[in-house]
Amino acid sequence: MSPELEKMLTKAALLPLENNEELRSQLLKAKETVAKVLSPSPFQRSHWLSEKLNSDVWLKYDNLTPNGSFKVRGALNAISQTLAKRGGEKFCVVAASAGNHAQGVAFAASKLGLEAHIFLPKRAPLVKREATARLGAKVYIVGDTLEESFEAAIKFAEQRDAEFIHAFNDSDVIYGQAVCMLECFDQFEAATGKSCHEIAHFVSSLGGGGLVAGATLAMHLFGSGDVIGVEQEVFDSAVQSLRNAAQSPLATKPMSTLADGIAVQLVGNLAVQSLLHFKNRIFTVSEDQIASAILCILERERVVVEGAGAAAVAGVLKHPLSFENKTIVVSLSGGNIDPQLLARVIGKGLGLTGRMTRMVAKLSDRPGELAHLLQNLAEMGANVLEIHHDRTYSNVNVGNVEVEIALETRDFSHQYEVLQVLGEAGFVCRIVPL
Repeated sequence: MSPELEKMLTKAALLPLENNEELRSQLLKAKETVAKVLSPSPFQRSHWLSEKLNSDVWLKYDNLTPNGSFKVRGALNAISQTLAKRGGEKFCVVAASAGNHAQGVAFAASKLGLEAHIFLPKRAPLVKREATARLGAKVYIVGDTLEESFEAAIKFAEQRDAEFIHAFNDSDVIYGQAVCMLECFDQFEAATGKSCHEIAHFVSSLGGGGLVAGATLAMHLFGSGDVIGVEQEVFDSAVQSLRNAAQSPLATKPMSTLADGIAVQLVGNLAVQSLLHFKNRIFTVSEDQIASAILCILERERVVVEGAGAAAVAGVLKHPLSFENKTIVVSLSGGNIDPQLLARVIGKGLGLTGRMTRMVAKLSDRPGELAHLLQNLAEMGANVLEIHHDRTYSNVNVGNVEVEIALETRDFSHQYEVLQVLGEAGFVCRIVPL
């Protein structure tokens, strides 16, 4: 990590957390700034989550913003405040991102008549690259990691005398992200006629910490609940920071993840300041839990979210007792997922929820045996997707064959019923993990 990037992540000017009047003024000003350009994202009660958790669950659909994520509010506020400080003088905007902040900055710059230069890592999904370019930004693909993209963007901004807009460790960005929570308060009161103080928890994904920090400020100043962040289990800088009571890196080596939008190796010092001051809770979720959440949201809410956007739902599903008999808001923080990745996630999610499986069956190599196997599967209501009949390379005795079958099933109990019926019919079968 370069000294410039380290300074940007660790030494940003601290938030005035003891000065409620100043904070309230900053948040209301940010709300006014964002509202000039952006309508509130949809807000709706989730019937399936409410029933599953035995609670009153509302979803904030930030996956449906013009740029497909919550990041646009922070970008709008930060760029607008910079423009005001420069007396309206035009300038170039520079940002680095895994994709969502990139689109937020590109959208905000285009609305404010500014030139945007965006640096993305090579792993940024194609859908995010193309969407950023469509918004009129100049896109640069630099580095294997987000940190390398940051460093290239910082150098570019210095050379061009441009304004670098950090994705999360910037007070104006955090004030902008707080507008998400303020929108939720207004929308909840309009939809229910109840006070926003009824909201016990706001649950959001957590990467660099901008949204969690902003929402926490809004909840502290205008509500009475708390904010819970959800990290991917490997990218646990916030968990480590709370544990050590100081800004801390990941506990283990980073890896590729479905939740690329929150794959941050060091949470911002402003978020750490907020987390320690307000004592936020942080949950962690696995890749499998994120994949299952993406599929559940697609099926039940009929909307597409990316891995980071599904993390909060994965978090509440992992800890249902924490939300029983409470009113909560869950953020669908982003929807920018590559279609090819989505297809793989759906397949994985179907396996994790028992709707798809692979089974290997050993049977005698004589006419009619395969037909007998398939007849039993049909009678059990298991739909055959693929079948591979191996009589040459399988590790079975001469006279037997192995058949590998991909099946659609109703759930895990249905799979066990299929195995039981096939066993009673004389077949030796086993389930192969997807």
